[in-house]
Amino acid sequence: MGRPGAIVNIAGTTPVDDPEYRYKMPTVFGKLEGKGNGSKTVVPNISEVALSLHRDPGEVNKFFGCELGSQTTYNAETDRAIVNGHHTDTVLQQLMHKYIQLFVICPNCGLPETEYKIKAGVIYHKCAACGAKEMVDMTHKLCTFILAQDKKARADAKKEGKKKEKKKDDKKEKKKDGGSDNSVDEKKKEKKDKKSKDKKKEKKDKDKKKEKKSKEDKSSLAGAVSGDKDSDFGSDDDEDDGVIEHVDDANAMALSVEATKKFLADNLDASPTLIAEKVVNEQMASGLKSQDKIHIFIQAAFTSDFYKLKQVHAHAPTIAKITQGKNVMQRHLISACEGLCADKPKNFAVLIKQLFDEEVLDEDTILEWAGEGRTDYTLESVNEDQRCSMRAEAEPVVVWLQEDDSSDEDSD
Repeated sequence: MGRPGAIVNIAGTTPVDDPEYRYKMPTVFGKLEGKGNGSKTVVPNISEVALSLHRDPGEVNKFFGCELGSQTTYNAETDRAIVNGHHTDTVLQQLMHKYIQLFVICPNCGLPETEYKIKAGVIYHKCAACGAKEMVDMTHKLCTFILAQDKKARADAKKEGKKKEKKKDDKKEKKKDGGSDNSVDEKKKEKKDKKSKDKKKEKKDKDKKKEKKSKEDKSSLAGAVSGDKDSDFGSDDDEDDGVIEHVDDANAMALSVEATKKFLADNLDASPTLIAEKVVNEQMASGLKSQDKIHIFIQAAFTSDFYKLKQVHAHAPTIAKITQGKNVMQRHLISACEGLCADKPKNFAVLIKQLFDEEVLDEDTILEWAGEGRTDYTLESVNEDQRCSMRAEAEPVVVWLQEDDSSDEDSD
């Protein structure tokens, strides 16, 4: 199972072997205490596990009790989860996979992007990834606990609402009773607003300094990394080497794109290998994810006039070096193309057809993309209307590929 607390892919009863899978969690482990009738298993990392699944620690702990037939207790103040009896880490992790299968992953798309929606005493999975709304297994004992917790949360929220309402009424009464108090309150409010503005200004100045330092650090680190000529362009190892803290990923991406653009402009005769190395160095120095390499390159090397300037033919060898024919990287290549053509959907169909003709985008990958809706590959900057427009424009290419595939099967 690996060492206690090791990071693994979030998976149900069917393992997920994809090393670039974005959903991660620590493995659950227990600490055995007591003997005989007083034996118990404490789960020290229950909160970390629950947080990665977007679930309540008490609920996760209760599931262990339901499955093992043991009493459980969870103290939110001390963050101490206890399951009666001694239970091995292997057993706890197997139960965790079962819990994920039943109460975390979406039955429709299989991604752990769900939250509970409770209506008329029935619990549903509402998936943020595919939009499906599926009922959970209501025969499981844990459902009783979930419904009880929801009822308690609603009651607490109602009580809190009443308290706020009472405070508002009290303030209104005070205003009626004394006009002089109003001027005092106004002065206090003005003082408070001034303090808030000063704090915001101070924070803004700090952010500017931090951003400046970030740029300097990135520049120096990129220079140090560029000496490595044996980079593996498809490797995941480069995600953790030389990573530094940045203001945010968007800023890091923008800086990497600008640096790559400058490199391409200053080195017109650079080989595909050299360009790919530069892109990898930028991705590593910025602390971005491994798949961001292709996004950096497409944004830096391509324009909306790519078909006139024959940019696909010119840069196909570099794209091949970066993606190395991997399906995951090719899906991110399509995602980068969506980002490039979001405002001109008609260009998208031309772009993926040219990439297919240059043999850097596989037929299976295009058809896989065409058969899905919005996925985790889709950039946040691409809205749903833009995505649908590009999919519609690409329909002739998709049909052509399907017919070509069909004719190949007939000839066989």
